[in-house]
Amino acid sequence: MLKIKNIIIATLTLLLTTTSCFALEDAIIAIVNDEIITLKDLKDYVHSTYVSLVAEGVGDEEIKSIMIELEINGVNKLIEDKLILSKANTIGLEVRDASIDERVEKIKKKYPSENAFIEALVKNGATISDLKNKVKNQMKIQFVIDHEVRSKVFVNPKEVTNYYKKNNKQFMEQEQMKLESIFIAFEENKIKAMKKANQALEAIKSGTEFTEVAQEFSDAPSIGLVQRGQLQEKIENTIFKLNIGEISPLVETDLGVYIFKCQDYIPAQISALEDIKESVQTFLFREKFKEKFTAWLAKLKKEAYIEIKK
Repeated sequence: MLKIKNIIIATLTLLLTTTSCFALEDAIIAIVNDEIITLKDLKDYVHSTYVSLVAEGVGDEEIKSIMIELEINGVNKLIEDKLILSKANTIGLEVRDASIDERVEKIKKKYPSENAFIEALVKNGATISDLKNKVKNQMKIQFVIDHEVRSKVFVNPKEVTNYYKKNNKQFMEQEQMKLESIFIAFEENKIKAMKKANQALEAIKSGTEFTEVAQEFSDAPSIGLVQRGQLQEKIENTIFKLNIGEISPLVETDLGVYIFKCQDYIPAQISALEDIKESVQTFLFREKFKEKFTAWLAKLKKEAYIEIKK
């Protein structure tokens, strides 16, 4: 989390030093319709975004990505949120206090106690009131986007089928093999491990069931079903040459030695539409939503008066 804090500090510092030559918090950085946006507004927006992400338990890498984006495009993002909130006010949208409290309670449950939750807020320079305001705005923005954009996006079954037919190579499944395996770890004595592996292989060749030998010799569970590309190249070069029922020679790796038995082989094939239609529909929905949202946001901007101070 320290690295993330450094990013937000760097972001706020950059805003202070580059947005206005006077570096004053009340310096005007943009005008949206009849609303003035100051440097302090931008700083508060960046900070409240960070606090909200931390409170929600978002992962460090995702927070880092979002904060870097705000460092580059914070003014535009703040303007977009202002426009969407203005749209919410235009249509008379109100968020019930109970809904805000319910959301905050869900966030609280991610912490071991209420004190831990409060401490996390204080540590990041925020209060419950700050978080509630951020949650309220987020809920307003989400509702407006759902109402104005998401509710108008549809993907019909024919679109799913057409996309599948035109892009079926995307749905190619690699060849697979179901394996039984024996693994003998080198640990601190490679010679001893190799001797044990040879004993296991001899037992199999002499007619002892593979599973029985595995129970006696193996240091790890059987690998099971694998797809080409999942294992080391050295291993795959051996196993994908096996016939069903065939036993491999010893396959040495850095950590130990394997013996494999091929139980079944499944050749490469294109996934059936029935198996992947939900994922295709989700993909198409997201693409359509992205296109409609971009167009809708562009329309909001076109209809508004926006001036960004240089």
